[in-house]
Amino acid sequence: MNKLYGLTALLLLALLPASAQDELMSFAAADCDYGGNLKSVEALDSLTVRVTLCNPDAIFDQEMASLGLSIHPAEYINATGGTGDLLTTAIGTGPLRLVNWDQGNEMVFERFDDYWGEPSIEQTVILRWNSEAAARATELRAGAIDGMKFANPDDIPVFRADPNFNLIDIPPLTGVYVAMSNYFEPLNDVRVRKAIAMGIDRQRIVDNFFPPGSPLTPDFVPPAVFGHIGDSGVPGFDQAAAKALLEEAAADLGFDLPLDSLVDTRTGDSRALTLTWRDVVRAYLPNPGIIANDIQQQLSEIGVIVDVQVVESGAFIASALSGNEPLHILGWHADFPDASNFLTCCHGPNMHQMGNPYAEVYEPLINAGQVLDPDQRMAYFQQVADGMAEAVPWVPFGHAGAADVWQARIVGVHPGVLDGTEEFSRLEDPEDDNIIYMQNAEPISIYCNDTWDGETFRACHQVQESLLDFAKGGVEVIPGLAHSWDVSDDGTVWTFHLREGVLFHDGSTLDANDVVVTWQASADCASPNHTGRGEGFAIYRSIFQQFINADQC
Repeated sequence: MNKLYGLTALLLLALLPASAQDELMSFAAADCDYGGNLKSVEALDSLTVRVTLCNPDAIFDQEMASLGLSIHPAEYINATGGTGDLLTTAIGTGPLRLVNWDQGNEMVFERFDDYWGEPSIEQTVILRWNSEAAARATELRAGAIDGMKFANPDDIPVFRADPNFNLIDIPPLTGVYVAMSNYFEPLNDVRVRKAIAMGIDRQRIVDNFFPPGSPLTPDFVPPAVFGHIGDSGVPGFDQAAAKALLEEAAADLGFDLPLDSLVDTRTGDSRALTLTWRDVVRAYLPNPGIIANDIQQQLSEIGVIVDVQVVESGAFIASALSGNEPLHILGWHADFPDASNFLTCCHGPNMHQMGNPYAEVYEPLINAGQVLDPDQRMAYFQQVADGMAEAVPWVPFGHAGAADVWQARIVGVHPGVLDGTEEFSRLEDPEDDNIIYMQNAEPISIYCNDTWDGETFRACHQVQESLLDFAKGGVEVIPGLAHSWDVSDDGTVWTFHLREGVLFHDGSTLDANDVVVTWQASADCASPNHTGRGEGFAIYRSIFQQFINADQC
């Protein structure tokens, strides 16, 4: 059990000199040759922050609404050094405050009475979790919870027909894939990767294990998202061609068939060929274990023998992002509705989930983010799709829809169209003074600046806020902690005007220095606060490509 404030952090806060509050802070890259797109962040006065980019960013307003850039008190970050209590204690500005995290069981939030915006309707919100959709449904039917995440696809028509429940459809703003790390031989040969791609019948998976209406395309980007390329990408199912490619590669490279072992090219060590996944149901992966076993069976038919393994969620993500999982299943649920969000997560020039990054993918992807004309952007996204077809770093296998279910009496329910964006403070239960919600897994931490886990983002969304926000249940960018913002004509200078009188949950007042210190913790490897929980500040890096002082990470 974790208390709201750690004694050590409070003592350190008390020792900070008052002058630290008065000095306007800033940080900057030495120049724009370091490989990233953030040039500087400056506090111009107590309520004005200027962010300067090296190049324009076509969707920077959407990115500023991500909780991967949520704002925390500078004093608290400096006191904790980016570790410890910061991971389990949420000192945000949101309508709810975290009062207890009984790890393994539940999180309890209470109304923050000094919230700058609309106060929470209910006094208490309780977040629970269970990995089994059937167990969540049992709790809902018994009345033990008010709402649940991700109904089992087979249960969706049952709940839809029952007047006691309100089924909320989540559109298929998702993508799921089998990733292949080229750090491992022979996965570093494109013929082997193509064979694996052609050995998986993706339509079979979508038809058998995804909710009705879930589309399948060659592109990882879903059809409803700007930048989707529907007619090119990774090659489709063809077992005969897959076997022929494997045999050709085996003859040239000297490995035996069936393929069941790999060599780590970084160490020379041999290891079994594994297909790993985490036991967490996501919108993009409604039946993870069943799908993993189905892929195992399909690959065995072309001569690829994989050992299917489930790995704890946090450890899995950290290992996968480092390129240490040869074959693994992951996916994405939109943080904002643009192809860049689905692609920069995994294919930036400094992202190593697939091993050594592929220039034919990341170069046009960077260009797509730096031009403002929609037609030019689409042309670059076409080049990205062509690069995917050439390199085959992964195997996208569908865009799953999903559905949440609520007790019919709950007022104000809305979809979390973007990942983890349900606003529990806007819900009302006429029968009591709380909302109890059950999701599919426990949050990994409460520090969303250093994670990309959707279950974590849902918890963070209740208590933390960014400079901008998305409208409830939608994708429109609206003011957040900044009430307004200005953009230079060339799109590289963004000036954010903060709301006056915003309080953090510890009673401190939001100012521009909080933004600078929070951003520097993510952006600058030279900062003592650039620690987090070890997921490499992935959202930040997906937006800006590289850290300042990256050689010190």
